Amino acid sequence: MEEDLLGTVTVSMEVTDSTISPFSDKFIMSMINVLNSVDILLLSHALSLSMRLDLTTHYAKIIGEVMSYAKDTFDLLVERKWLEQPPLTTNRKQLTQS
Repeated sequence: MEEDLLGTVTVSMEVTDSTISPFSDKFIMSMINVLNSVDILLLSHALSLSMRLDLTTHYAKIIGEVMSYAKDTFDLLVERKWLEQPPLTTNRKQLTQS
C-alpha cells in the first residue's frame, strides 16, 4: 500500500547549530499574546464546569496570574510600537448616517 509518507527522519534534519531565530521577536510576542487569551478562555471554561470549590479557587487564581502576564506582554507590544492601537468597536451612529 503506497501512502507517500516520508518515513523515518534523522535527528540531524530537525536540529541545527544555527544561533539565529527563524521567527521575529514581533511574531513571537504576538503569539504569546494570542496564547494568553486562549489560556484565559480555557481556564474560564474549566472554572465554569468545575463543581469542586478547591479547584474553582485554584482556577480563579491562575486566571488572575495569566491576565497579569497578558497585560505585561500587551504593554511590551505597545511600548515597542508593534501594536499601535487596540481594536475599537464599530461606531454604529456613523454607520446609520451613511
